[in-house]
Amino acid sequence: MFRIHFPSVVRSAAVSATIAGFILLLALTPFFDNFLLVLLSVSALLIPIGAGMYYGYLAPGEENSFQSILGGALAGLVAGFILGLAVGLSSFMTTTYLTGLLGQAIVSSAGVFLITGGLMAVAGAILGGIGGLVWRFVQRPTTGPS
Repeated sequence: MFRIHFPSVVRSAAVSATIAGFILLLALTPFFDNFLLVLLSVSALLIPIGAGMYYGYLAPGEENSFQSILGGALAGLVAGFILGLAVGLSSFMTTTYLTGLLGQAIVSSAGVFLITGGLMAVAGAILGGIGGLVWRFVQRPTTGPS
């Protein structure tokens, strides 16, 4: 039915999750406070789109547009979820640093983890699908005189 190249989905999701994990490690350091906000904002858009495009790059090229969108969406879903965890972890660390109360930080950040993880996963799937479709059109051969 759907012939999605799952090894390409796994590889592109792993690469995008690694990049998002690096940003997650940056979220642990208070040194990058203002820089991290800009970095998370930009990466929330670019990493899932890049994951979808990377899926299109790795896939064998035999899929149609719908399969390319679906494969890119699966890869972007993982990237978006990891980025949502980065936002939640950043909120947790900020609350812990400002209040000094671990219990209050856990309670206030649990909702942030769940909401941002879910929303970023959905947004990542949409952006990853867009990235998969963009790669499909980038790789389409031109049909003109050469």
